[in-house]
Amino acid sequence: MPLSTRRLTRRQFLQAATASGSLVLLAACAAPGAPAADTAASGAAAPAQETPMLLFTGWNAVEWYQPVVEEFMKENPDVQAEYRQLADYKQQITLLAAGEQCDVLVTRDDDKAGFVEAGFIRSVDDELGIAEAKDDLYEGNRTAMSYEGELYGLPYYTDFHTLMYNANLMEQAGFSEPPKTLNELTEMCVSLKNDGIVDYPLRMWLYQESNFKEPMYALVFASKGEWVDQNWEPICDQPGSVVEQVLEWMTDAFDKGIMDIANLEMTDADVFELFQNGQTVFQGTNRYDLRALNDPEQTAQAVAGERVFRPMLMPGLEGPEGTILWTRQYTVNATAVDQAAAFRLQYFAGAKNKAGEYWTAKQWHSRFGLGFAYKSLATDADIVAGEETWGDPPLFAQQKETAVARNGLEAAWYSEWDNFMQAEWHKAVLKQVSASEATKAMADKWRELRDSYA
Repeated sequence: MPLSTRRLTRRQFLQAATASGSLVLLAACAAPGAPAADTAASGAAAPAQETPMLLFTGWNAVEWYQPVVEEFMKENPDVQAEYRQLADYKQQITLLAAGEQCDVLVTRDDDKAGFVEAGFIRSVDDELGIAEAKDDLYEGNRTAMSYEGELYGLPYYTDFHTLMYNANLMEQAGFSEPPKTLNELTEMCVSLKNDGIVDYPLRMWLYQESNFKEPMYALVFASKGEWVDQNWEPICDQPGSVVEQVLEWMTDAFDKGIMDIANLEMTDADVFELFQNGQTVFQGTNRYDLRALNDPEQTAQAVAGERVFRPMLMPGLEGPEGTILWTRQYTVNATAVDQAAAFRLQYFAGAKNKAGEYWTAKQWHSRFGLGFAYKSLATDADIVAGEETWGDPPLFAQQKETAVARNGLEAAWYSEWDNFMQAEWHKAVLKQVSASEATKAMADKWRELRDSYA
C-alpha cells in the first residue's frame, strides 16, 4: 500500500521519535562499500557477482548477536551480514524514516503496528516455511507478530515479568512462602525492613525508559486490570480503576519506606545488581533473569546446586491473576537491499536452520535463559534440563497460563502513548498529581492520539 494511503506517516514517526528523545547519527546504518570482484586464475576478471551485504540492527550489544551472525554466514556463504547495535531501540524509527539501510530489524511488539502502518516492514506470510512455523507458534505469540491477519515477525524471544525473591533473606525473617497479594507483599516488606534484613526490601525497574512498562503492566494485569479494553476504549480513568489502585499501592510503598524513591532514577542494571548482592529481598524482573541470578559466576549471592533466587506468581490486589507477556521479533525492512537474503536471515534467526532445528532460539535459551515462542521446544530435552538447574518449570508454566499481551498494542500510536503514560506514572508516585489525575491524563492522551491518527 502506498505510504500516502496509510494512517501513519513517516513524519508522524519522526515526531514520535523526537518526543521520546530519539536522536541518531544516520550514518550508523549506512550501506558499506561493495566487495571487490573475484579474479579468475588466469588473471581475467570473473563475471560480476554481487554478494548481498545485510545489516541486522537491534538494541543488544554486538557480542550478543555475533554467534548468530557467524552461524548464519556459515550456512549461507553467498550472503554477508553484520549486526549493528543502536544506542536506543527507538532510534530505529529515525533510521527507517530517513530511508537508511537496515535490512533485518529486531523489533518490539510495541512498534510493530506503527512500522506496518508506515510501510517500513513487509509481510512474510507467503514465504517458504512460514506455514509450518505458524503451526508451531503459541497463539498469543503468533498474534503479537501479526497485523490484520498477516505475519510480519518471527520470534526473537518471548517472556513474562514477575517478582523474584531471595529465599535465604526471606527465611531469615521467618517467612517460608512468598506473598500472594500486594497487601501481603507490603506487610512482609515492612517486617523485613523493621527486622533490619535490608533497608529497602522491594525494588522494581522504574526508570523511565523502554523497560519501565514491564513492572507496571505486570502489577495491573496481576489484578485483572487494563488501561484500555478490547475495543481500545480507555478504562483506566474510571473511578477506582485497577490502574488507579495499583498506583496508590505503589505510592504507599514509597511512603512506608519499603521502596526507595531513588529507584525512579536507577537503571535496570543498577537495580538488578542490588538484588544480586543481597540488598533487596523482592525484585521485579523478567523470568529469564533467573538464569544469571542462580549462576555463581554471575551473582555473588548464588550458591552452586541451590536456587537461592526463586520466582513467584505475580501478586495482585486480590491474588496472582496474571502478568504481562511480550514477543520480541525479527522483521524485514520493506526496502531491504536483497529481499530474499533478508528473509533467509530472518528465518534463520527466528525459525529454523538448514538442519531443521530451532538453532537460534535454543542458543538464546542456553546462553541467557530467554523464553521461546515455539510449542515443540517446551519438551526439548536440552531446554527442560537447563531450566531445571536454575528455574522452576512448573511455576513458569502456571504463570504463562495467565500471562497476556497488552490491549491496544496494534494501535499505531501505542508506542508514543506509552512514553506519555510512563511520565504520568512517575508524576503520581512523586505526588505531583493524584493517582486519579494521572489515570485521567493517560486516558485523555489515548483519545487524543487515536483522533490524530484517524
